[in-house]
Amino acid sequence: MPGGEVLRFDLPPTAAVANLTGAATGIRRMVARPPAESTATVIDTADHRLLDWGIELSRIVETGQWVLRAPGWVPPLQAETVSPQAEDELPPELADVLVPFRRGGILGPKLKVETLRRRFSLAGDDGVPFGELTDERHRVLSHAGQVTSYRDVTLRIPAPSVDQVQAITAAFVAAGGTVVDGFATLASRLGLAHQSQRRSALSARAPIEEFVAAQFASRWRRLLLADLAARTGSGDDAALREGVQAVGVELAGLEPLLQSAWVHEAEQRAATAAESTRPLQHTVRWLRLLDVVAQGATAPPLGPVAGRITGPVLAQELEALVQMVLDQCRTLAPYSDDARWVRARQVTARALALSTLARDVFGKPAKQLRRCLEPVVDALSGTIRPDPASLTRDLHNLSTAEVFEAGRAYERTVLTVDYERQNFVRDWPAWGERVRARMIRPRVPHVRPTPVEPLVEPVETHDPPVEPVETPEPPQRGAR
Repeated sequence: MPGGEVLRFDLPPTAAVANLTGAATGIRRMVARPPAESTATVIDTADHRLLDWGIELSRIVETGQWVLRAPGWVPPLQAETVSPQAEDELPPELADVLVPFRRGGILGPKLKVETLRRRFSLAGDDGVPFGELTDERHRVLSHAGQVTSYRDVTLRIPAPSVDQVQAITAAFVAAGGTVVDGFATLASRLGLAHQSQRRSALSARAPIEEFVAAQFASRWRRLLLADLAARTGSGDDAALREGVQAVGVELAGLEPLLQSAWVHEAEQRAATAAESTRPLQHTVRWLRLLDVVAQGATAPPLGPVAGRITGPVLAQELEALVQMVLDQCRTLAPYSDDARWVRARQVTARALALSTLARDVFGKPAKQLRRCLEPVVDALSGTIRPDPASLTRDLHNLSTAEVFEAGRAYERTVLTVDYERQNFVRDWPAWGERVRARMIRPRVPHVRPTPVEPLVEPVETHDPPVEPVETPEPPQRGAR
């Protein structure tokens, strides 16, 4: 009971609550107010994208007002927003915040919700009202003819005693009710809120599908929060661009588990979004990237690892990646070609990304591996030569001094890369030992081998028997 003032119950639609008045509950009379009926039309896309992610958009038939409920997205959205007046079209301020959720999906009426609301004033022995009971009965009708009914009851009593709470609770429980902290959303009651539910900590024994879906769902939610904050706030898209970069990093870590074609498409969309010069929240590129991440959360495009267990799969991939890091970095020399340095940087970054994602599964070992890989990635970043095109300048219309200074800047850049490569080759043996010591290896079950009967019967031979060789007995204690 939050604050000691509100009690909430889920009650069967046809249940009758007895013994709610009396000395135990402190309620002597219940004065009924006129009942109120209302009908709302729920608007959504064909695949229920809004309800799936915890958004309920509806329009009240009697008043024409629009209602947007988003209890799981507070802040930046409000738990419930009601348009101040009736409007034929969806108000622009509501339509704008729905853009990242529907992502081009066409909105239309999907459900009809009929509500009967009854209110009662609670009075004591002196007849003075001291509380209120609200009884709401909901009936949901779909276009397919399916009907779902549920009932919510709320009691507001200022400063009730412990005995009052126990007696009221016992009366509702006896009628088949359940005490709840908050009422479930319409999507949850209809079984449509697949992605709005917070996922619990993943176990190493969970299917790999759940692990990958949880990673994309977590990233998708953070992208949405940044998007909504930009739409309802100053419009700054810095957090969105950081999210785009994070998507690229996580794709690199999950690449061994996913279909290569899908990863390639997702990386292209992330790169295209990063190149946009407009505020990202107002671009189609951003919505296409959200489509990719949402797809990864709902139907992960797994490769050959589909159907396997998370722990062994992650351990196997981490071991393979770390071994590649050791092989690539061990063979580097200060004058190795640029492609080898780039390859070493990419492999190490993938190992770092996967070890970061595996923290929920392996805990401390994954964190220790990540800490060992971080300085290696940082050091390798300085060994990559920039694109020559980015260093080329138009030397026309420059003075002799400016041309000389441009040449010195280019030379400093090249020498800095050479210096960083020499430092890396010098420091790698110590880093390599630490990385090798923190490698996560798949656990191989220790099973005692079962003796196997020979498949072919032994062939008799006529060779003479071999005489056993006598082994002298060890001398007894005290014997010379």
